[in-house]
Amino acid sequence: MEKNLLRSALKIFEKKDLSLLAYSGRSIFESKDSGLKPVVELFKRFDNLEGSLVIDKMVGKAAASFLLKMKPDHIHAKVISKPALKLMNEYGQSFSYDEKIPFVLGKDGKSMCPFEKLVLEMDDPEEIIRIVLSKFTSL
Repeated sequence: MEKNLLRSALKIFEKKDLSLLAYSGRSIFESKDSGLKPVVELFKRFDNLEGSLVIDKMVGKAAASFLLKMKPDHIHAKVISKPALKLMNEYGQSFSYDEKIPFVLGKDGKSMCPFEKLVLEMDDPEEIIRIVLSKFTSL
């Protein structure tokens, strides 16, 4: 991953106070939404992000699965959970992060995020995506 490309993307990410950015020399997707919504929207719009990088504010195992499926050249997480980090390492994804946490917290800030909990014992990104989408559309 070219450092200048990541540096440029991070400037945009910070300046616009984004939660998710897909970038390939120019911004191709931006979101300020919270939770999994931005990564699911990105997934529904782009099946392939080769040649681009993604910056995400919070990457848990569910988000990591969606991102892995889209195959960006690099993923930068402001915060990443240990289960997400393990999954990205297992699939050889190029990634970096600012902070590592044991797991993603839910909206209450105390318990594990329902999606992180749902996929914690799963190892197949395809299966994780299928399960998350089935729950996500019913919310």
